[in-house]
Amino acid sequence: MLGSLLLAGAALAAPCPPAITAIAGQVAKLRDVPAPFSPPCRLIAPGALRAALDRKLRRDLPVAPELYIEALARLGFIEGEPGPVYSHLLDFYASQVLGYYEPDGDEMVVVNTPAAARAEGDLVWAHELEHAAQEHRFHLPSRLLAMRGDSDEQRAASAIAEGEAMLVMFVLNTPGVTPEALALAETAVRQQARELAPSGVPKYFVADLAFPYTAGFAAVLRAYRAGGWPAVDRLLAHPPASTAALLHPDRPGVPGTVPAGALPPVPDGWQEVFTDSVGEWGLAFLLGRRLGKVEADALASGWDGDRLRLVRDRARPDRWAVAWRLACRTVQARQSLEEAMQRNLPALFAHLAPPGQLRFTWVGAGRTLEVLAAWPPPSPRQRSPS
Repeated sequence: MLGSLLLAGAALAAPCPPAITAIAGQVAKLRDVPAPFSPPCRLIAPGALRAALDRKLRRDLPVAPELYIEALARLGFIEGEPGPVYSHLLDFYASQVLGYYEPDGDEMVVVNTPAAARAEGDLVWAHELEHAAQEHRFHLPSRLLAMRGDSDEQRAASAIAEGEAMLVMFVLNTPGVTPEALALAETAVRQQARELAPSGVPKYFVADLAFPYTAGFAAVLRAYRAGGWPAVDRLLAHPPASTAALLHPDRPGVPGTVPAGALPPVPDGWQEVFTDSVGEWGLAFLLGRRLGKVEADALASGWDGDRLRLVRDRARPDRWAVAWRLACRTVQARQSLEEAMQRNLPALFAHLAPPGQLRFTWVGAGRTLEVLAAWPPPSPRQRSPS
């Protein structure tokens, strides 16, 4: 089911199937969507889905998919060559998709298969039509697309979008749904996430796919139990700004941010691949590749903001470098994280630079940690005047 709720491709204009029109009415009634609410539909042939998904990813990612995958490998999130990994990823997504909502055109894209008209299809359309309702009421899908420069913020907001759509799907599918039924649904979603194991797809992509559904559904259910749909609407209007805020809703205050200006500039002769926030979830996943999950989660829970800049040498594409600035909630959290990173980042970042050229600079002060990995010294032009 989770895979069936992925985004997909491009299509051919056609009337919406009657089932989708009927479900749109149910969604509008449940979620108080102003009339008229009936997004138009486009049909896409199954054989065209893979290429359409490729075009969409190239449009939506901050860099080309192959470069993005290589960056994840250089940073230690995944292993494998970008080309084969991307091919497996496309195959996995294309094998699961039944349809999706496209905010750019405010339309439903329907993969033209018999499954789209069966009961499973009804669940998917309820979910995707709720994304359309989120756009009509809160512009949330459009706001998500604008968060590409901060994947942690985007991941947290996406979790609210997916979690609320899951709740709508279950409520419509089970009239008079009870708290016990919702608890069972939450357990079922987590079980489905654990069972996702596509061949040739690194665990990072599977975990990244599952997180918005599992953590997001849990967060939305908490709000729904506490304050009903008005509380859920407040989450949609103002989603958590980080995965830390999503995972720890009862913490006082708001997690901090690290501005990109706190990082050193791109060195002369190098090009920026991206500047991004890893976030608590990303930090826990990365450390978890070397540590046990409990230890990695505990270390990452001290996160209070970060910004990472990844660059590569224009003349030597095998030479990459990282500048990473992290803020922690306490001095002790920073010290513990620094010790763990000093032990494990050399192995995780092993593919940043050719053998023998990976050197680290560590600067820990108060609650802040700065890590430079394979970062070249500033040129005379870039040095600050004395």
